[in-house]
Amino acid sequence: MSSLWTPDGERPVGREDAGAPAGDDVPGAPGTADPLREAAKAMGVDLDALTDEERAQLQAELSEMMRVRREVAATPAAEMLTNYLMRFFDLATIYLEGEPPAFGEAATVIEAFRCLLDGIGERLGENEPLLREALGQMQMIFVQVKEATGASAPDA
Repeated sequence: MSSLWTPDGERPVGREDAGAPAGDDVPGAPGTADPLREAAKAMGVDLDALTDEERAQLQAELSEMMRVRREVAATPAAEMLTNYLMRFFDLATIYLEGEPPAFGEAATVIEAFRCLLDGIGERLGENEPLLREALGQMQMIFVQVKEATGASAPDA
């Protein structure tokens, strides 16, 4: 079983009900377009060439994707953006751990983090202080790694 990271933590992603999904997730349901056929077409898959098993698998995957999309849509933007910004922290760290450290790449990521935080920080609500602390830590790590390597690189 796979999982999906959400701001509330890791969530298992699996099929709880082996039956057909309800509502507009049902491909071919009366009064709706056939999302299964549309998805297959978008992927370049000939739906008519699939076996019943392959078609059922595609339908299950589409239903799961729509469920996850609804879950994401129900999550406040501040939480989603906090998650993405913390991934910037991880990305900057990865660049700084390289041999040699990729200072230019890390500086770009840190600057992107700073720009987003400065632009929308107050709309991040209770997450803003955590993100400002993370930005300060990223900048401090950048300087420490730069000094430790004696490198000359752009400052963050």
